[in-house]
Parts: sequence; C-alpha cells; structure tokens
Amino acid sequence: MVAVIESRRITAGYGKAVIIRDVDIKVEEGKITAIVGPNGSGKSTFLKTVFGLTRVFKGCIMYDGKDVTRLAPEERARMGLGYVPQVNNVFPNLTVLENLEMGAYAMKDKEQVRAEIEEMMEIFPILRERKKQKAGSLSGGERQMLAMAMALMGKPKVLLLDEPAAALAPKVVNQIFSRIREIVNSGITVLLVEQHARRALSLCDMGYVMSSGRVVMKGPGSELLSDEKFIEAFLGRA
Repeated sequence: MVAVIESRRITAGYGKAVIIRDVDIKVEEGKITAIVGPNGSGKSTFLKTVFGLTRVFKGCIMYDGKDVTRLAPEERARMGLGYVPQVNNVFPNLTVLENLEMGAYAMKDKEQVRAEIEEMMEIFPILRERKKQKAGSLSGGERQMLAMAMALMGKPKVLLLDEPAAALAPKVVNQIFSRIREIVNSGITVLLVEQHARRALSLCDMGYVMSSGRVVMKGPGSELLSDEKFIEAFLGRA
C-alpha cells in the first residue's frame, strides 16, 4: 500500500527541548493508523510535527511523496492535511453553524459551502440539532464532533486526530469511534493519537506504541492487542 505520510528518523521538539527521537512511522492511504502509549510519550508532539507545529532537529516528514518538513502548517493544510487538536479546537463564542462556515473559509462557492455543511450534519446529526447554539455551550463529545466536522469542511486527504475521546463518557467514546470509521469509509485517511489504547487498536489497521519519545512497538492493531509483552507493559492485567 502507498504511504501517504512517512516520518523518517524524525527528531523534534520545542525550542531547544527534544521530545521525540528517531521516529519512523508510515501512514497508509485509506487506513486508520493509531499511535498509543503512556502520557508524556511524545504522541501529540509527533502529530504536531506532521502538521508543522514543532521544531525539527533531524529527519524529515514526507507527505504524498513530497518532503514537507520545512513547510508552514497553512501550506500543509492546503495540500490536504486536516488537524484536530485535543483542546481549543472550536470557536466557543460562535454558533455551531458559524464554526462550520469557518471551516470552509477557503471555499468561494456558497452553494458548495452549504452542501458541505449539510454533509457534516448527516455525518454528525447532533450538530443539526445544535446548529444555533454557541459552541462553548456544547458538551465535550459534541464539541469534539464539531471540531472534526470543521476539519472535514476543508476536504482533507488525511485527518490528524489528537485524543478525540479524551475525558469523554464511554457512550460518547463509542459515538466518536463510530464516526471515525465512517470518515475512513468515505475515503479519508486517519492518523489517530489516543489514550484509549484498546479501543484505538481495535479500530486501527496499523498501530504504533510510543514510550519516552520513541517508537517501541508496531504492528496491526489486532496483533498488538494479543501481544503478551504489549499487554504486560502498556495495558496491564484486567
């Protein structure tokens, strides 16, 4: 399969601080790739590096066969990367509808914008019910769905999701993961960073485990979930 994103020996961080080291990760087109691991392992930093929000000390990020390591985030967005951060991912003082319109800022055709908003409300039905509410009044799960919909308004080829199920109730987590599967079925590639390791690996096609800024294990999600070393080190015994 074609790797739409590939990090090659990437070492990156913030300022002078190195957070991730020599990270090799491939994201196959049309698949879900999940990165799991304990808090502070560098998962979110890697995702930010893919989108151009960190300082790269060594290595490169390849996207769609092109070296994008030195490109600004807005340039990567124009090339088809959509990024949903864990927090501060909506405009709280704007309505749901206004947030979706902000997600389509690059579209000039108003009919196309309306069509895209309608599509998002089909994927995330709760947004139709809440379209006149301020985003700041939404529940955590509703806000995450809005953030994902905003990113999808830009018609990305790849969606980068940073902890979309963090601090959500189990029922809402189920809804979020169900929507992620629908997004991939529509033809969009997903790179997912997630604390819910079991759920993420159950969902993904390929999984990577990070610890202390490095990739320490990788493999199909189902294989990792049955790997005794992974279970012992990262999941613990039930």
